[in-house]
Order: sequence, then structure tokens, then C-alpha cells
Amino acid sequence: MSKRINLPPFPDSWYRVATSAEVGAGQILSLRYFGEELICWRGEDGEPHVQGAYCAHLGANIGCGGFVKGDTVVCPFHHWRYGGDGRNVEIPYRDKPQRAARLASYPTFEANGLIYAWYSAEKAEPEWNPPVLDEALDDGYMRFDSEPWEIRSHVQEIFENTVDIAHFQFVHGVSGFGAVELVQEGPMFRSIASVTMKTPRGEVNGAVESELWGLGIDCVRQRGLGPGKTIFTATPVEEELVRANYTFFVKRNEETGEPSNYGKGLMREFSRQITQDIPIWEAKIYREQPRLAMGEGAIVDFRRWVEQFYGPAAVAA
Repeated sequence: MSKRINLPPFPDSWYRVATSAEVGAGQILSLRYFGEELICWRGEDGEPHVQGAYCAHLGANIGCGGFVKGDTVVCPFHHWRYGGDGRNVEIPYRDKPQRAARLASYPTFEANGLIYAWYSAEKAEPEWNPPVLDEALDDGYMRFDSEPWEIRSHVQEIFENTVDIAHFQFVHGVSGFGAVELVQEGPMFRSIASVTMKTPRGEVNGAVESELWGLGIDCVRQRGLGPGKTIFTATPVEEELVRANYTFFVKRNEETGEPSNYGKGLMREFSRQITQDIPIWEAKIYREQPRLAMGEGAIVDFRRWVEQFYGPAAVAA
């Protein structure tokens, strides 16, 4: 029986694994991503770390009863201590650490109030970092995180929506659509899709700008409507299971201290649209050779671009 989505499950990319607020100094967060049990913890130095959860000694799950001590994480079973690089640095009942013992460690990057982990099937080091948004550094913007959506799909399938401009009309109800402008620079793929959007003040000609960074991060802006930026993230949990989140940066209403009316509408609309997409993603198959209509060449360009995130190890997985 053929697979519904015949793609390697975990492309090489940066992926959101937590918000910064979820992992304070001295805290551990249990996670499951990439088909593995993981922990995210932050030492006294403030640096977050994402590592495999199972102690190299006898396999205890450090996320279940483990704790942070200084800039190390401690296993609950025998109190073996591990540093931020995953190496065992202390065994409390022996004079020396076990130098061969280490936790799998994932390169970690923190920006925009989010903690990202780098996944590579071949254990390659990242050659680029996620973007830092100007809006995340501007006190005039407010930040909101959505609740997560669990989606039975694949990150490539989800982000292919950014160049499938026709679906904006037939799934999301925009009045019309035009051309797609593409810019590709290494791990960055920007699509600017012209659409006619319905608003309380009537129809507005604008565009949806999606800037993908790898296959885990999409920075979205609606041109022609108002200020604001949205980070849409999709992180593989298991094969054909993705956890998706929105992080919204919207203007503050200086009189009320609340989000602007446009910001409130933006958050409602994005949340509405993903609930429309999810049933389609979860029921469709991946067509390796789709029969495309005239004007849908951006889908081909997108699929060529994503090939860089599938190394030999990912393909063999």
C-alpha cells in the first residue's frame, strides 16, 4: 500500500519547539518532536538548550523529575549532570564523568519570543538562522500566541499553500486573485500573491506576502490593509503529524492599551483560515506529478526550492 504523503518526514530546518515564556531560568519543558522525546531547559546563564530526553546512563527520562542546577541539567535517577553541549560533566558518586556519555543536542536559537531547534537527519550544523522581526523589537506592537493545531499532514504540504493562490478564493473566500511574485535566496522563499480582500469598508486590492525560512517558519504580512506581522510555524511531531502555531505582532491601540481593531481582525481571520485548510490537508494525498493549470508554475518553483532541505539521510529515513 502506497503512503498518503510520500515525502521524507523531517526535512532539515529550524523549527519552533517552545515559546520563551514557557522555559524560564532553571526550568525544564518536556517535548516530543521529530519522532523523539526531547527536553528544553534554560540554565542560570539564560541560554536555552534542546536535547534528547533519555539519560545516557540507564535511560531515565530527564523531563520526568529532572531539574536544572546552575548551567547543567540533572537526571532524576542517579543525578548525573549534563552540560549545554550534552556532555556528562559530573557523576556525584564518582570522581570523574563518563566521557562517552552524552545527550543528543540540537542547535538552538531564540528570537521573536520563540525557541527554535535545528533538525538535520545528517546531523549537519545550520548555515543560517531564523529571522529576527523588527516588530518583535518594537514596543508599539503587542505579541500574542495562538493555541496549537495538531494536523495530520507534512510541513511541505502545509507551506505549499503559500504559492497555491487559487485556493485563497475557493477555500478562504477572497474576491479574486492575480499573479504570484517569487523571490528565492538560499533558505528563504518569498511569495507575494495578489488578492482582492473583503473588509468592513468594502473590497481592497492587496497582497499576501509569505516569507518562508526553511520548512518550519513562515513570516506573513498582508499588504494593503494595515501594519502587523505573523509568524506561522509548523513542526513535525511524528511522520504525518505536524504541530502548527501562530505568533501575532499587532499594533497597540494607545488609548485602550489593547490590540488595534485591525490587529484583532487579523488574528480572527488567520485562525479562521487555518481551520478551513486543516480538513483538506488531512484528507488529501501528495501528488508527485500534479496536473497543473496554466499560471500555477509557482508550485513547481516551490517544489524545486524545497529539495535543498532533503539530504540523503532524510530521504532514506
